[in-house]
Amino acid sequence: MPPYKNPFKIREFLESNTALTEVLDFVTILGILMLSFSLIGLVGYPTLKNAQEARYIENTRQSFVVMSENINKVAFGGAPSQSVEMKMYGGTLGINGGSMINITANVTNQTMIERMVLYHGPLGSIENSIGDTMVAYEGTGVWIKHPNDVISMSSKPFITYQDNVLIVPIVFMNGISSTGGVGMSRIMVCPDRPCSPRLLFYANASNITITITSKYASGWEYYFRNILKLDVQSSSGAVAGSLNSTKNIDIYLLDSQLYTVIK
Repeated sequence: MPPYKNPFKIREFLESNTALTEVLDFVTILGILMLSFSLIGLVGYPTLKNAQEARYIENTRQSFVVMSENINKVAFGGAPSQSVEMKMYGGTLGINGGSMINITANVTNQTMIERMVLYHGPLGSIENSIGDTMVAYEGTGVWIKHPNDVISMSSKPFITYQDNVLIVPIVFMNGISSTGGVGMSRIMVCPDRPCSPRLLFYANASNITITITSKYASGWEYYFRNILKLDVQSSSGAVAGSLNSTKNIDIYLLDSQLYTVIK
């Protein structure tokens, strides 16, 4: 025989206000928690992601500065080859051969002044993307291309002018390899055979112009204008720095063709 249920007690329980406060408190706390989780997802996660990406960019920048010092040893004849490890953060690390350098000057041959092309050829760069930011080694310097297309110089190139002597290192990163993802990668410069720079010398030069065509042209413009104190003309993707002097200047071009492999 089933137990007897008193309908009056059930009705009394359902109509009771005893647990009303506890239920309202529970609903209020649950609502606050849901609102907090929503705010964390809406505001906190993008902030955390941006902070993480900024840390990745800074780590990559520091790694490229160290890498540039090692590559420059090879470019200047101080080492036959170099191998550098690079931490990857989900982007692409590769070689870009799209940059060009052109150097012209007035050169005096006996009594005749002739406008000459002293050098024309590719530069090439090593690039690592982190989100929408690009960190690159190009022309012995390190550059950062930000999402708003602003270029900053993290490590300046080694073009020097002093006491009527101009020295221009020209580094062509020769290779087509690339890698992507996360983890460690390796950049090997001249891994199979030693690289040695070629020295080109021009005496009695004047009115020298260095033109660089590159996606980092605005960074080169800053370097030409504010570091080397050259007269600058720029256009989309190109910048020309001119040393408008009638003095007899000795020019040394250090031409380094660096075969590079990225794994």
